Amino acid sequence: MLEIEDLSVTVGEIRILEKISLRVDDGEILGVLGPSGSGKSTLLRAIAGIVEPVAGSVVWDGVDLTDTPTHLRRFGLMFQGYALFPHLSVGGNVGFGVPAGDRKSVEDALRWVGLDGFEGRSIEDLSGGEKQRVALARTLAPRPRLVMLDEPLGALDRNLRERLVVDTRTLLRERGSTSIIVTHDRDEAEALCDRLALMRGGSIIQTGRLDELLAKPAEPWVTEFLG
Repeated sequence: MLEIEDLSVTVGEIRILEKISLRVDDGEILGVLGPSGSGKSTLLRAIAGIVEPVAGSVVWDGVDLTDTPTHLRRFGLMFQGYALFPHLSVGGNVGFGVPAGDRKSVEDALRWVGLDGFEGRSIEDLSGGEKQRVALARTLAPRPRLVMLDEPLGALDRNLRERLVVDTRTLLRERGSTSIIVTHDRDEAEALCDRLALMRGGSIIQTGRLDELLAKPAEPWVTEFLG
């Protein structure tokens, strides 16, 4: 499991995250939901080790990873907007994080997302949904023990997004992936995630299932934000 304790991040003199504490159980899909600027993406980057916290800890299965370099954490992060390399093929993108010559991991990841045979295709020739699947395949190819997706469907039109919500949840379930998904969309979070963590102003306001949050909101803002 993942345990985050009192995690704080400061950029310059601005506190972006303030004493964040979270637990994500094995195989759980946690949704981090909140308005723009609430610190959701920074939280993922801090867990991944890309951003260094000024206080707190990131622990996996009882092992403190707070000072462990990003590439040794074995966490996968899919960036908002996908961040695909246009000069590389689909196979080149998916294989970017796996050992050279490990063709099987690339083929397996493409099969998981339903893109068998796309290895030689150009990124420029793909639809928005196909690019999303390539980005997800690249995240899954190294077989990370924690999958983190930052607004994975935010750049897509609504019809495609609704279809890929189902596909993404099914895939994560089939892989048994412990996952954190950042979104600002309540319906998307409800469809994808087992449990939600609501963020505002760099802090966690409340965690729980959607029905729990609506039934017993920690403060009026929770009900207002969830609609």
